[in-house]
Amino acid sequence: MKWYNYLACFVAGVFLIHLLPHILNGFSLTNVIGATVSLVVGGLLLWAGKFSFRNLWAVLLVLAGMGSVFLYLAIFPHHHHG
Repeated sequence: MKWYNYLACFVAGVFLIHLLPHILNGFSLTNVIGATVSLVVGGLLLWAGKFSFRNLWAVLLVLAGMGSVFLYLAIFPHHHHG
């Protein structure tokens, strides 16, 4: 695999982890659209990255992409206005 395949796997993890808040916040139109966009873009990036569970680096990079979102949120917490 080339470097950009691995980058696609990392960014796929970033998009796929964004499924959680959309699913956990219920089924409003905004959440359904957000979850769909996250799933479609994440899926396309996995395809572009030639993701395979047999490729340890690809799996680790998807997980690292997901973890980077948690790390970012730990450092810069969201303040919801409502």
